[in-house]
Amino acid sequence: MRLGTFIKTPAERKRYAVDYSNWLETGETVSSYTITPTSGLTISSSTLTTGNTVLVFFVAGGTAGQQYTLDILANTSGGQIKEDTVLFNIRSA
Repeated sequence: MRLGTFIKTPAERKRYAVDYSNWLETGETVSSYTITPTSGLTISSSTLTTGNTVLVFFVAGGTAGQQYTLDILANTSGGQIKEDTVLFNIRSA
């Protein structure tokens, strides 16, 4: 599912968050995840917060005028698997 489209410049390092709490069953948490950006976009760090229901990550890089995708695959303690995509449009400063 596409979660959204964001705009950043090549020099920016910005924080983003995906809140899974409304999608999870009661008591369920995100147990593991992978974040896969297209070449040229960098994930500099990521972590689960708020009782392992919110994924927080930092995005850097990209080339002005290009669009990049970031794919997220989240596994839950209840055995669910959720696949999401975020788009990034890179603009000049």
